[in-house]
Formats: sequence, C-alpha cells, structure tokens
Amino acid sequence: MDLDTAPFVIVDTETTGSRAGEDRLIEIGAARLMGGEVVETFQQLVDPGRHVPHRITRLTGISTAMVYGQPQAAEVMPRFLEFLGDAVLVAHNLPFDARFLDVALAEAGLPPLQNPSLDTLRLARRLLSSLPSKGLSKLIEHFGIAVNGRHRALGDAVATAELLTILLDRMRIEFGVETVEDVLAFQRRRYKDTRREPSHLRKIRDEILPLLPDRPGVYFMRDAKGRVIYVGKAKSLRNRVRSYFTGVESHVPKTRKLVRDVRDVTWRETGTELAALLEESKLIKNYLPVYNRAQRRYRDYPFLRLDATHPYPTISWTPRIAHDGAEYYGPLGRRGQAEELVELIGRLFMLRECDDNVFTLGRPCLYHEMGRCGAPCVGGEGAEQYGLEVERVRAFLTGRDTEAVDMVEEAMREAAASREYEAAGWYRDQLRRLQRTLGRQRKIASAVHEHDAVLIEPLAPGYEGHEGGAQLFLIRYGRLAGRVDLPADPAPDEVADLAAALAEAFDPALPPPESHLRPDVDEMRMLANWMRLHPEGARQVRWRPEHDADDFLEAVIDAAREAVPTNEPEDDEDE
Repeated sequence: MDLDTAPFVIVDTETTGSRAGEDRLIEIGAARLMGGEVVETFQQLVDPGRHVPHRITRLTGISTAMVYGQPQAAEVMPRFLEFLGDAVLVAHNLPFDARFLDVALAEAGLPPLQNPSLDTLRLARRLLSSLPSKGLSKLIEHFGIAVNGRHRALGDAVATAELLTILLDRMRIEFGVETVEDVLAFQRRRYKDTRREPSHLRKIRDEILPLLPDRPGVYFMRDAKGRVIYVGKAKSLRNRVRSYFTGVESHVPKTRKLVRDVRDVTWRETGTELAALLEESKLIKNYLPVYNRAQRRYRDYPFLRLDATHPYPTISWTPRIAHDGAEYYGPLGRRGQAEELVELIGRLFMLRECDDNVFTLGRPCLYHEMGRCGAPCVGGEGAEQYGLEVERVRAFLTGRDTEAVDMVEEAMREAAASREYEAAGWYRDQLRRLQRTLGRQRKIASAVHEHDAVLIEPLAPGYEGHEGGAQLFLIRYGRLAGRVDLPADPAPDEVADLAAALAEAFDPALPPPESHLRPDVDEMRMLANWMRLHPEGARQVRWRPEHDADDFLEAVIDAAREAVPTNEPEDDEDE
C-alpha cells in the first residue's frame, strides 16, 4: 500500500510500572495518521484497580484519584480495537506498549494484536546513527517537535506521529521507500544495509553536479519519466543546484520531497542573473511544474493612469494599458496599493476628482469644499495653476519630487499629535509604500509609453567563451524589445549587429503598441523590481527621438565597457 494513502495508528500507553502483567495500564492515547496528517485521536484513562505509585504521578501527572471510577481495561480495549481497525500499529519502543496492550486484551477475552506493526525506535536507530540517543525525548528535542502534554499518552502519541512523518520522508529520499511493505521491511534491515546512499542521489552527485558551471542560468529538475517538476534560476548554477543535494535532512519538507522525486537535472546558461530571472518566469508558465508554487499564471498588475487627453487631467488606476493618449505609471504590486496611491495623490495634490459630467456643470463640488481641488471648472486661479499641479504629480510619479514624502510625514505627525491614531497609522503605512514606490520609479523616471532605454548588465566571465562584456536589454515603450550580448572588445561585425538591433528597437517611426499584454507587463514588473534592488549593478542609457543614432550607439558601447560584475549575494528562492 502506498505511504500517502496508508493508515497508521500511533499509540502510547502510561502504566503503573514497567512489568506487563504485574503492572497495569492507566492511560491509552492514539493518533490516526494519513497522508502525513493526524486525522483522528483516541484518549482514555484506565482504572488499574490499584494505587498509582507516587513516582508515576510525578512523571505523568496522573494520580490515583484521576483514574478512580474510570473504565477498566476490559471495557476500554474493544473501543481501542475499533479505533485501530486494520491500520499499521506504530509506537516508539513498540514491544513495551504491545505487551501491556496484549495483557489488557487477554483480560477482555480478546486475542493479541494482529496488525502489522512499526517501531519508530528501530527506524531511528537505522536512520539517525549519528545521534547519541534515540529516545523519544531526545528526538523531540532534535527535530524541534512541539508536544502538548509530554508523558501523557495522547501528547506522546501525536509527537511520535510527527516523528514518523519525518522518518518516512527521509526513507523516501535516501532509500526510495514508497510503500508500507517497504517500511515494514526497512525496520528489520541490517545496520550496514542502511548506510548506503540512494542510487539516484549518488548519480546526481557523481555525474551531474561536477558539470555545473559557476555562472547564471536556469535549471530544470526532472522526475523518473523525464517530466520537468521544478524550474529555478541561479546566479551560480553550481552553488544553487548543489545546495539541494547537501544536508538533505535539514531542508523543509517540500524541498525534501522534491529531492526524493528528482532523477535528473539539466540547465541553460543565460549570461546574467536578470536574464535567468526573466526566463524562469516564462518557463514556469510554460511547464507548470508541480513543485513551483509561484509564478504559475500571469497576473493583472495595476497601473496609475494620468488622463492627459483632457485639458484638466485626472488620476486613476487601471489593470490595462492602452494607446489612448493617457500616461501610465507602474506596474504596482496589487489593486489595494493602487487605490491607496490614488487616494494619497488626491490628498496631496489639487487634481480634480470629479467625472467629466460633473465638471461640465461649471460649479464647485464637494472636493473643492474639502480642500482637495482648486475648482478649475469655474476658471480663475484653480484653472491657471492646474498645469503646474499636473507637473508636480508627474514629478512625484517618476520619483523626481520627494516633497510628497515630507508632506505625508508631516500629516502623520499632526494626526498623532491630535490623537487621531487611525489616521496617523494610515499615513505611516502610506509613507512606507511611498518610499518604496519612489525608489522604484526613480530608476524608470518616465511614464510607461515614454520609457525607452538600454539596461546594461555585466556578462558572467566564461559565458559562451566571453571573458567579459555586457548583456543589453532593449526597452521600448516600457516593454522588453530585445536582448544583445556584447563582448568586452566587440569586433566590427558585432558593433554593426548592435547598431542594427538598436535601430530596429528605437526607430522613431515605430508606433506604440495598442496594448501591453500580460507577458509584457510581467517582464516590466521584473525589470522595474530589478532596477530597484540593484541600483549599483544596473545601468541605463536612455533614448530620446532626437538622439543621433551614432551617438546613442557610442553611449551604449561606452556604458557596456564600464559594466563590471557585482559581488552581491544570491537571493534565496521560494521552493
């Protein structure tokens, strides 16, 4: 029977002493384990018909008064057998508990236990030879297992159930154990037969890991049928992939299961970590590997929309970008963040917040009375100053004007001084988000449709034979339009190829896209986040329609020559 569907009943007993037949049961606790989860429990105090020794009371907390009047063993055992059913019986030091249970069954006129049995103490001795003690207390401490009621039957049974799941995972990874029959046989293996490494781990360590390059790329973990079950990216393929296959027992359960299932690892070098990041996202959405939890679907990311087509622009948010004359800023992380940022702009700047139907009425509305609008609908100073207010908003959205940070901080202090703590908390949260947003936008410094630049990252030495150079990410209208690898000393034909790529991507006659699709926005989000997180390693050469093509080419080549690798630590991935 497969381990994921097999029922296990983990039992623990408390007794008046250690000699079955002379000493008696005072408590039975049991937990039913299926698929790694405790789904049902059993607990019952038992009247031993005699005094509970003081030393047992000190250890367990169970006194004579507690068990007096409780059911006797002959009454309890039929109910326990019903709970046990045909499950595998499990205990830590099983012979001890089994002897007392069999004596109690005999008193009830029932035959001894016939269920298949498993002893976690035997498993621990075979799997954890380096630990000096295999007692339940030491194993609980070693694995950090939380116990609700140590030396009480149910508490110890539940703790043993968690220990069993840990040991089963280890047997799966290291010995390919997949069925109940395998586990029952494993507990009786000779010790020397439990010291060998599983063949699939040995093969990966001996034949694959030595070939991995110390350069960025994406890697594919495959199962026995060759299916991709995990895709990851790495700044160093060698270090990242090796980390899965060392110290396996210390990994989180999900990673241990991944290592258990993987049979082969392949990879693809990308030259830079940024290229690996972009490729990883696409590959996960293509393969949908079972062990990748994040990035499996394209999401809608909100953008702020400044409607510059109206004489008096308004600010709002939208999940879509269109070629409609409006200015778009972002992407932002989530809808709530966009809504709060629109609200914050409404509080800080005097842009109108009414719709066009209300505006055409030509009279001040509620927002003017609240001090949030200069009423350009009636002309006067509000209309004259409106263009300046729009420029302030643009400067704010591109990170060029940090005055808003001071304004929010002052509003937070005023609210706190007035004991308006809810408002002060709102301003505090906005201040934090604002600082993150400004940091990201300062690297972009333009609306989406005006973001035209070459992002430059240093190539990893040795990539495709290059001992230096740079990888160029061509960004047009906010989207990734192409990628070019440029050696440290490019030949004339390589310079010509770069010039052709730049001319195609930055053709002044190239119209903006009618819309930005989800894959485009996904790349935009990752590029913006990369520029925010790597302010020193990333470089940009911005393009304007009035730039001379030769001057732009020379500026890009000069920036590429200055690109040098950084020694930033690699970010941990989400398994």
